[in-house]
Amino acid sequence: MDEDRIKRIARAMCRAARLDPDKPAGNKGPYTISMREPGYESPQPAWMLFRQEAALFAARHRDVAVRL
Repeated sequence: MDEDRIKRIARAMCRAARLDPDKPAGNKGPYTISMREPGYESPQPAWMLFRQEAALFAARHRDVAVRL
């Protein structure tokens, strides 16, 4: 799955969690970053919290993700 599609899914998941995907994630509340993604300086945007789950979703549900 291409990186742009994973990013779109992660941003949608972030908005569904009522977080602004462009604001820094920080470590407040139930959402924290346990590991940093390469290529991103601290603080990372909030959508990065959902990147791994978005990649898993795209891999498991290719028929749905291909349309996103």
